[in-house]
Amino acid sequence: MIETEVEELVRRLINDLPERCRTVFLLNRQEGLSSREIAEALSLSESTVRVQIKIAVDRIVAGIRTHYPDLKLVSLLLFLFTARF
Repeated sequence: MIETEVEELVRRLINDLPERCRTVFLLNRQEGLSSREIAEALSLSESTVRVQIKIAVDRIVAGIRTHYPDLKLVSLLLFLFTARF
């Protein structure tokens, strides 16, 4: 049950990301594109892509922590890096 709730929360948090940040995050996590591939596709630097992914992960983690402060960080990170959105 909590997994479904967390998945829905993560979807909402992803949808609330700024457009470029959301696009980069989803291309990386959903499509499995590398930073280099995303950079080429969106005409961005690889550094910008990495920063956007970090911003996305930081915001998602912070949002989840607000709702589930006792959720272990390891569980949260495993979820973020294995889930498909």
